[in-house]
Amino acid sequence: MKFDVEVAGRERSITVERIGETGRFRIVLNGQAREVEASPIDLGLSMVFVADGRSLDAAATPGSGGDWLVQLPHLDVSVVVDGRRHVLGRQGVAGGPGQQRVTAPMPGRVLRVLVKPGDQVAHRQGLVVVEAMKMENELTAPKAGIVTEVAISQGISVEAGRLLVVIE
Repeated sequence: MKFDVEVAGRERSITVERIGETGRFRIVLNGQAREVEASPIDLGLSMVFVADGRSLDAAATPGSGGDWLVQLPHLDVSVVVDGRRHVLGRQGVAGGPGQQRVTAPMPGRVLRVLVKPGDQVAHRQGLVVVEAMKMENELTAPKAGIVTEVAISQGISVEAGRLLVVIE
Protein backbone atom coordinates (compact mmCIF):
# COMPACT_ATOMS: atom_id res chain seq x y z
CA MET A 1 0.00 0.00 0.00
CA LYS A 2 1.36 3.40 -0.95
CA PHE A 3 0.79 6.54 1.15
CA ASP A 4 1.49 10.12 0.15
CA VAL A 5 2.35 12.02 3.31
CA GLU A 6 3.35 15.56 4.14
CA VAL A 7 5.77 15.95 7.04
CA ALA A 8 6.96 19.43 8.01
CA GLY A 9 5.81 20.76 4.63
CA ARG A 10 7.67 18.13 2.59
CA GLU A 11 5.78 15.56 0.56
CA ARG A 12 7.00 11.99 0.70
CA SER A 13 5.80 8.63 -0.53
CA ILE A 14 5.84 5.65 1.80
CA THR A 15 5.19 2.10 0.67
CA VAL A 16 4.17 -0.53 3.22
CA GLU A 17 4.02 -4.22 2.26
CA ARG A 18 3.05 -7.12 4.50
CA ILE A 19 5.53 -9.99 4.44
CA GLY A 20 3.71 -13.27 4.92
CA GLU A 21 0.94 -13.68 7.49
CA THR A 22 2.93 -12.45 10.48
CA GLY A 23 3.39 -8.92 11.79
CA ARG A 24 6.41 -8.35 9.54
CA PHE A 25 6.37 -5.46 7.04
CA ARG A 26 8.69 -3.93 4.44
CA ILE A 27 8.61 -0.13 4.59
CA VAL A 28 10.17 1.94 1.81
CA LEU A 29 10.84 5.62 2.59
CA ASN A 30 13.14 7.86 0.55
CA GLY A 31 14.18 4.86 -1.50
CA GLN A 32 15.42 2.94 1.54
CA ALA A 33 13.70 -0.32 2.47
CA ARG A 34 13.52 -1.56 6.04
CA GLU A 35 11.86 -4.60 7.52
CA VAL A 36 10.03 -4.27 10.82
CA GLU A 37 8.06 -6.51 13.14
CA ALA A 38 5.01 -4.48 14.16
CA SER A 39 2.33 -5.08 16.74
CA PRO A 40 -0.53 -2.84 17.82
CA ILE A 41 -0.43 -1.09 21.19
CA ASP A 42 -3.15 1.01 22.84
CA LEU A 43 -2.52 4.18 20.81
CA GLY A 44 -0.42 3.06 17.87
CA LEU A 45 2.34 0.60 17.05
CA SER A 46 5.35 -1.02 18.62
CA MET A 47 8.01 -1.79 16.01
CA VAL A 48 11.25 -3.76 16.06
CA PHE A 49 13.68 -3.21 13.18
CA VAL A 50 14.68 -6.67 11.92
CA ALA A 51 18.21 -5.69 10.78
CA ASP A 52 19.50 -4.45 14.15
CA GLY A 53 16.83 -5.18 16.78
CA ARG A 54 16.15 -1.50 17.57
CA SER A 55 12.64 -0.92 18.90
CA LEU A 56 10.33 2.06 18.60
CA ASP A 57 6.86 2.82 19.91
CA ALA A 58 4.75 5.29 17.96
CA ALA A 59 1.36 6.70 18.93
CA ALA A 60 -0.81 7.84 16.02
CA THR A 61 -3.84 10.04 16.60
CA PRO A 62 -6.17 10.95 13.72
CA GLY A 63 -7.32 14.51 13.29
CA SER A 64 -9.52 16.01 10.61
CA GLY A 65 -8.89 16.16 6.88
CA GLY A 66 -6.20 13.49 6.82
CA ASP A 67 -4.11 15.12 9.57
CA TRP A 68 -2.45 12.78 12.07
CA LEU A 69 -0.35 13.45 15.13
CA VAL A 70 2.45 10.88 15.27
CA GLN A 71 4.24 10.77 18.61
CA LEU A 72 7.68 9.22 18.75
CA PRO A 73 10.03 9.23 21.73
CA HIS A 74 11.09 12.87 22.22
CA LEU A 75 9.37 14.01 19.00
CA ASP A 76 5.83 14.88 17.91
CA VAL A 77 5.20 15.13 14.16
CA SER A 78 2.11 16.42 12.36
CA VAL A 79 1.48 14.35 9.26
CA VAL A 80 -1.07 14.71 6.46
CA VAL A 81 -1.82 11.35 4.86
CA ASP A 82 -3.12 11.50 1.27
CA GLY A 83 -4.31 15.05 1.89
CA ARG A 84 -5.61 15.49 -1.65
CA ARG A 85 -8.30 12.88 -0.99
CA HIS A 86 -9.68 14.97 1.85
CA VAL A 87 -10.10 18.30 0.07
CA LEU A 88 -11.93 17.19 -3.03
CA GLY A 89 -15.56 18.17 -2.66
CA ARG A 90 -16.43 16.70 0.72
CA GLN A 91 -18.05 18.93 3.28
CA GLY A 92 -16.63 19.05 6.78
CA VAL A 93 -13.03 18.28 5.95
CA ALA A 94 -9.95 20.42 5.50
CA GLY A 95 -10.56 23.17 3.00
CA GLY A 96 -14.19 22.14 2.59
CA PRO A 97 -17.09 24.52 3.01
CA GLY A 98 -19.06 24.79 6.23
CA GLN A 99 -18.36 24.37 9.87
CA GLN A 100 -15.26 22.56 11.13
CA ARG A 101 -15.47 20.95 14.58
CA VAL A 102 -12.10 20.30 16.22
CA THR A 103 -12.35 17.53 18.83
CA ALA A 104 -9.94 15.96 21.30
CA PRO A 105 -8.22 12.99 19.62
CA MET A 106 -7.54 11.33 23.00
CA PRO A 107 -8.19 11.96 26.68
CA GLY A 108 -6.00 14.63 28.23
CA ARG A 109 -5.76 18.00 29.98
CA VAL A 110 -6.03 21.37 28.26
CA LEU A 111 -2.75 23.22 28.86
CA ARG A 112 -3.37 26.29 26.69
CA VAL A 113 -6.20 27.74 24.63
CA LEU A 114 -4.59 29.73 21.80
CA VAL A 115 -7.73 31.29 20.27
CA LYS A 116 -10.99 32.95 21.29
CA PRO A 117 -14.35 33.37 19.52
CA GLY A 118 -14.07 35.87 16.68
CA ASP A 119 -10.38 35.16 15.97
CA GLN A 120 -9.37 34.75 12.33
CA VAL A 121 -7.23 31.61 11.94
CA ALA A 122 -5.06 30.24 9.13
CA HIS A 123 -5.03 26.62 7.97
CA ARG A 124 -2.93 24.58 10.44
CA GLN A 125 -2.65 27.44 12.95
CA GLY A 126 -2.48 26.25 16.55
CA LEU A 127 -5.81 26.29 18.42
CA VAL A 128 -5.40 24.30 21.63
CA VAL A 129 -2.55 22.51 23.41
CA VAL A 130 -3.62 19.28 25.14
CA GLU A 131 -1.37 17.17 27.34
CA ALA A 132 -1.86 13.44 26.78
CA MET A 133 0.49 10.60 27.66
CA LYS A 134 2.86 13.17 29.24
CA MET A 135 3.28 14.87 25.86
CA GLU A 136 2.05 18.24 24.67
CA ASN A 137 -0.09 18.03 21.53
CA GLU A 138 -0.93 21.19 19.61
CA LEU A 139 -4.21 20.77 17.74
CA THR A 140 -4.40 22.90 14.62
CA ALA A 141 -7.05 24.46 12.40
CA PRO A 142 -8.29 22.12 9.65
CA LYS A 143 -8.94 25.17 7.45
CA ALA A 144 -8.70 28.94 7.46
CA GLY A 145 -11.72 30.66 8.95
CA ILE A 146 -13.21 32.40 11.96
CA VAL A 147 -13.45 30.78 15.39
CA THR A 148 -17.15 30.73 16.31
CA GLU A 149 -16.94 28.68 19.51
CA VAL A 150 -14.35 27.67 22.09
CA ALA A 151 -15.98 24.93 24.16
CA ILE A 152 -13.17 24.38 26.70
CA SER A 153 -10.92 26.34 29.03
CA GLN A 154 -7.37 26.00 30.28
CA GLY A 155 -6.81 23.36 32.95
CA ILE A 156 -9.85 21.15 32.32
CA SER A 157 -9.70 17.45 31.51
CA VAL A 158 -11.22 16.30 28.23
CA GLU A 159 -12.25 12.88 26.98
CA ALA A 160 -11.58 11.62 23.46
CA GLY A 161 -14.08 13.13 21.02
CA ARG A 162 -14.89 16.16 23.21
CA LEU A 163 -15.63 19.31 21.19
CA LEU A 164 -12.86 21.88 21.62
CA VAL A 165 -13.23 24.56 18.92
CA VAL A 166 -15.61 25.34 16.05
CA ILE A 167 -14.41 27.19 12.93
CA GLU A 168 -16.65 28.64 10.18
